[in-house]
Amino acid sequence: TPLLLPPVLSKGPSLNIRSLLKPLMERAAATAHLQGRKWYGPSEWPAWTIKPRPSGDGVIAEIVANLLENAFRYSSSTTPIGLYINDTGLCVWDAGMQISADEREKIFQKGVRGENIDECSGSGLGLALGRQLSKQLGGDLKLIIPPLELDPSLPKEGNAFYLILPTKVLPGIET
Repeated sequence: TPLLLPPVLSKGPSLNIRSLLKPLMERAAATAHLQGRKWYGPSEWPAWTIKPRPSGDGVIAEIVANLLENAFRYSSSTTPIGLYINDTGLCVWDAGMQISADEREKIFQKGVRGENIDECSGSGLGLALGRQLSKQLGGDLKLIIPPLELDPSLPKEGNAFYLILPTKVLPGIET
């Protein structure tokens, strides 16, 4: 079932990334447990994840929810999945079968789905929308293969969808 999130209001109280991601990580951990697979949450939370951000940045939760849903849907049920955070962004990774080289950019186009996922439902819009929203925030959404190219602590096999985020925060607000 799709992850349902409340609408993001562009005008509202400030938020922080950690509070946005906490319910998604709890759901991912529960889903992994039900599927009998390993889940790896962030080992560290950089300072930028707890600083106040504009309420419109709540779309980050939608992007991450889609990436998590894709990881659970399209990787083998024995494949570990995780969320990694560093100083410039975060990534949802899996240690499963790598996306083929000729599909790595195509899957970010509207309506395009990978060749090996025909038996799974989907519209081919999630990654295109995720990239579009990330660029509207001043960031980007990239595919990094293998995940250890992002950080040596990540798997040497699989896929990492890396959401690069600007480190903007709201001035004058202390957490």
